[in-house]
Amino acid sequence: MKNKNLGFTLIELLVVVAIIGLLVSVITVSLGNARLKSRDARRLSDTQQIKSGLDIYYNIGSGYPDTASWNAAQSANGQLVCSGTPALKVPQDPINKGNPAYAYTYTQGGSSGNGCGSTVYSDYKIQFQTEGATGIGPAGTYWLSASKGITSSDPF
Repeated sequence: MKNKNLGFTLIELLVVVAIIGLLVSVITVSLGNARLKSRDARRLSDTQQIKSGLDIYYNIGSGYPDTASWNAAQSANGQLVCSGTPALKVPQDPINKGNPAYAYTYTQGGSSGNGCGSTVYSDYKIQFQTEGATGIGPAGTYWLSASKGITSSDPF
């Protein structure tokens, strides 16, 4: 009689499970880095959109909005409107809901004047965080302002 071995030995199964576990861990780490880079790329894209929208607001109303207007639009996931014209849909940071440290924090600055039916300002700054190294520098806190663009030091 012939002895037929059907199936796998315990050692063969353990080797296969170990290889699969190793592959899953490598893929998970790679996806985590890709997600981090994707969020940072979105932040940089958002800052350019914010700058363009605030420039539109400035052109219509001869100034930038006050902090209260920005905060109201951001909390409502709404738009900044100047004299009835939508200037900017205020974006949210990609992980703002999971971590409040990651938010676009707007602060009015410069001299004040009248425009858009309320008080407007000659400058602004928006603080934002990056999670990893980007084209603007290492992970950290950055500011966007009308007067200085994106900097790693507080423009006010």
